[in-house]
Amino acid sequence: MATQELKLDPHPPRDRPAAAPDLFISRQPVVDGEMRVMGYRVAYSSADGSEPGEASAARLLGDVLSGVGLEELVGESLAHLPLSGEALRALGVPPVRPDKVMLRIAHDTALEPELAATIEALAMRGYALSLYELPGAQFDVSLLERFGTVEVDFSRATAEEAALAVPRIQAGRATPLAAGLIDYAAYDEAKQLGFELFAGPFYASRHRAKVRKVPIGQMGTLVSLAAMQSGSATIEELEKVIDRDVGLSVKLLRYINSAYVGMRGSITSIRQAVMMLGSRGVSRWALLVALTGGPSTPRELSVVGLTRARMCELLGSDREDVESDELFTVGLLSVADALLDVPLETIVDELPLANEVGAALLRRDGPAGAILDAVVSYERGDFDAASLQSHSRGIAISYRDALGWAVGTVSALN
Repeated sequence: MATQELKLDPHPPRDRPAAAPDLFISRQPVVDGEMRVMGYRVAYSSADGSEPGEASAARLLGDVLSGVGLEELVGESLAHLPLSGEALRALGVPPVRPDKVMLRIAHDTALEPELAATIEALAMRGYALSLYELPGAQFDVSLLERFGTVEVDFSRATAEEAALAVPRIQAGRATPLAAGLIDYAAYDEAKQLGFELFAGPFYASRHRAKVRKVPIGQMGTLVSLAAMQSGSATIEELEKVIDRDVGLSVKLLRYINSAYVGMRGSITSIRQAVMMLGSRGVSRWALLVALTGGPSTPRELSVVGLTRARMCELLGSDREDVESDELFTVGLLSVADALLDVPLETIVDELPLANEVGAALLRRDGPAGAILDAVVSYERGDFDAASLQSHSRGIAISYRDALGWAVGTVSALN
């Protein structure tokens, strides 16, 4: 049987979604105090970054709701969707069911007299409303008659302002949401202050401050798989590494069979998988499963890592100065510290990674580092970031394709 070096296809044999207008749109999880995903903050913007008037704001929101579709972006979860004053004036009640969204409205917009009737109508129709961009702890508490959630942005507010805001929010029977949390130290602080919902880049950062090493057994598997990412491993070498980890072997075969539905018969052994997919394909799948397929790995964190990996690969598909395998590895390992709860520096030191991969991960150096920087900026909704400028064309479609593949992959692994 001839070996087939198959590329990692983001869409296993099924119809791709129709291409939507080229607008920037991304999501970040909103979690509760038990780290359960309660919804997703949706960020969106026109690709040219222009400030929309009422007509263009309505068209932009229409593209988000119909051209992209909230279901494609957040599934059955609640979408925390920002609405500008222009969109409210143009649309009034948006064309989306109340049980699908929490509408985010800026504090100053909510105080505009001409929008009072519109906001009242939204509340009466059962839309959940979230107040954001507070002027400070002394925000207008009369708004809590309509707004059931109030966001405090920790990237703008001081700890003292956040502490003062919480009792005012709770006194109005609203839920305090801490946004803009950079790391778990900020998350822990917000939790101690009484916040009930949490959002920000902290979710993809390492949990603990202490330094430790990856467990020896797991590190041995990761070291071996990292060394095989060049595709030079033999069938025997791959079998030896994968077969000694029963959980990895089972998950890998299960996922390969799920991903390549339509092949004649099922793949029942690692040797058969290598013969069908090639050593490079199998070693990549194995690294993916070893990092993200653990029973205690948060599902959404796996989605973040796989989205970054595939998006890096897509953005570099026409580059000659960096290999697609390197880009995929860089994207996947960019959340390895959060997945393994180990400092990224330790992981880079202990894994046999190429110098370029380590430099990209730790300092965003080189072409792979620049692409990773753009991917992370886009993921966070920082659409004005300088790192995005050279990738603005096609980056929106790359994100959506990568996210769709990541969600499907994680579902197949679990």
